[in-house]
Order: sequence, then structure tokens, then C-alpha cells
Amino acid sequence: MAIGCVLLGAGQSKRMGSAKQLLTYQGRTLLEIALSKYSMVQPLAVVIDPRMGVDDMVRKVQGIPILNEQPQLGQGTSIRLGVESLLQWECMQKERLEAILCGVIDQPLLNIQVIDELCHAFRNIGDEKTIVQPQYGPDKERGNPVVFGRYWADALRLIPGDRGGRVILKGDGAPYVKHVWLERQCTMHSGIDVDTKEDYERIVSEGGPYETNHFNP
Repeated sequence: MAIGCVLLGAGQSKRMGSAKQLLTYQGRTLLEIALSKYSMVQPLAVVIDPRMGVDDMVRKVQGIPILNEQPQLGQGTSIRLGVESLLQWECMQKERLEAILCGVIDQPLLNIQVIDELCHAFRNIGDEKTIVQPQYGPDKERGNPVVFGRYWADALRLIPGDRGGRVILKGDGAPYVKHVWLERQCTMHSGIDVDTKEDYERIVSEGGPYETNHFNP
């Protein structure tokens, strides 16, 4: 069995004011950076806005471009489209996924080892109801990406358009969440999100991780 991935890349970046996907960091767009890291997880469903014209970029890493024609409806819509494409992959390949990793494209500093450790932790537990979420740094700051056991596929498809995975993390899935504590001594960790212009300007000017008080699911 495989762990599939839904990479969310169709957001409207309202707080940023411009498309985060196409912002550059160290010569590459945030989308390119995310694809280079998440391509280790296959099948990889990448949800994108068709107006961005990045389908070929997704295909270059053997990703499945999933077009969200209505990104304004919210993250839940993208999650549904991504999960449905992975369920279609199951039918075509006649292989059941053991879990779905949900990632975002606005973590340009994410250490690729984070993805590996989360998947490894899930497999060590071996229960399809398990949800694995990272905690970063000495303050155990919760963040992305998150591994949802295959049991939660239907729940992921039913997340309201304006909501995200935290609906499950703080709802029915709460008793099944296992946290993996990463980068324990790093007050400047790699799991930070670039949500605003200030975030982006700071990461570019400092050229690396910085402390953040942003709270993720």
C-alpha cells in the first residue's frame, strides 16, 4: 500500500495580496519548491487554479494536476478535489492507499525529512484511523503537513468549502491525532507558513527560517 498526497496549490492568497504560488525564493517559485519536496510521495495530486498555467510543472514531477475552477469557495473544495482524484487512482491501480498526506505550498523552508518522518511515524502505528501531525520547535508549535489515515478519506471530502483539515483535527479525529515533535531545539523551525507580505519579506531578507507565532491546525 502507498501513502498518497494532496498538495494544496489553488489558494487565493487573500492575506498576501498576490498569488503565493508564483512568489520566488532563492530563484524558484514556492510551487516549484513544494513540488520538489512532495514529489517523494506518490501518487501526488496537486490542486491548482487553471488560470495559473502550471499543469506542465506538476507533470514534470509525476504529479496529477487537479484543476479547481472555483478556488474562491475555500480550501475545503481543494481538499475534496484532491482526495477524490486519489480515490480514482485507487480504482485505476487497484491498490488501496493506507493514508493521505495533506500539504501546502507556502512552506518554502520545509525540511524534506519532515515528510519522511511523518509517513514513517504513521506506518509504525499501522492504524488507518491514525492522524499524524508535526509539532515544531521547543514550543511544540502544531503545523503542516498532516497525514490522515485512509479511514478519514470520506470525512476529508465533506469538509466545508471555507474550512480546512482542522475540522477533523479538532472534531471527530481529535482522539486519533498523534503528534511528532520535530526540530526540538530549533526556535527558528522549517515548518513556518508564508501567509502575509511581512512573512515573505522577512524570509527573503533573512534567507532562512525565522520565529513565528502563527498557529496552524
